[in-house]
Amino acid sequence: MKLCLNATIGGYGNIHEFVARAKRHGYQAVEFSVEEIAGIVQQQGVNAARAIFEESGIEPVCFGLPVEWRKDHETLKEGLRELPRLARAAQAIGCTRTATWLPPSIDEFPAAYSVRMAERFREIARVLADFGVRLGLEWVGPATARTRKYDWIHTMHQLLDFEAEIGAPNLGLLVDSFHWFCMEGTVADLEQLTNQQIVHVHINDAPNKPPKEQVDFQRLLPGEGIIDLVGFLRALKKAGYDGGIAIEVFNEDLKAMAPDDAVAKAKQAYDSVWRKAFG
Repeated sequence: MKLCLNATIGGYGNIHEFVARAKRHGYQAVEFSVEEIAGIVQQQGVNAARAIFEESGIEPVCFGLPVEWRKDHETLKEGLRELPRLARAAQAIGCTRTATWLPPSIDEFPAAYSVRMAERFREIARVLADFGVRLGLEWVGPATARTRKYDWIHTMHQLLDFEAEIGAPNLGLLVDSFHWFCMEGTVADLEQLTNQQIVHVHINDAPNKPPKEQVDFQRLLPGEGIIDLVGFLRALKKAGYDGGIAIEVFNEDLKAMAPDDAVAKAKQAYDSVWRKAFG
């Protein structure tokens, strides 16, 4: 498992600044903008894009899915037309993982919505598979985030069922500790997963209140809250997970800090939890 820098910690800037910041503070990997990398490939060549990571020893571990699949069909098609170029750029720098989140509630009748979204994800997964890229879907757990007419996917088990319906072999999960906590998940739930089912991981903590009262954009650094992150990390290790673990924290105090200070503080928090889990 590789500690990964996420843009919620210290901001992003550009890929050169972001990778340099990750290296300065002892991270092993980064999430990144695939559009930016594709631009570098186009303007400067593949070797220039690869050099950003090879010279720093920082791994480009995951990028956000560059397809807007939630909107109308034409918007989806535009994204699908661009996806091969972007996935090819990711492949060129050795990145094999992308991810996106699912809305926990919707305004459309869920059965019809699920059928339509399943077909969209089949199309997206087929394109990504041509470039050896896996797609992680993330459930959003807080009950306070379900503000639309109908509940949709908001637990890991619901998401696994949805992915089974889609039937794409390169589809898996983005597992976020906050969303796992909010669905009142257990360590046993995570231990039953396989490495192939886990595409990417986000780690964070929750303030001291019940899962059903948690608010999505009020999170803490690892070890500052009440989530059993020791159990979380041990379960991922038992599952054989070998990808990135990105610290993703939506927190106004952290956002107000200087980028390097925020990144250093997040690393210290993560290291403390890691030592408790593994010594």
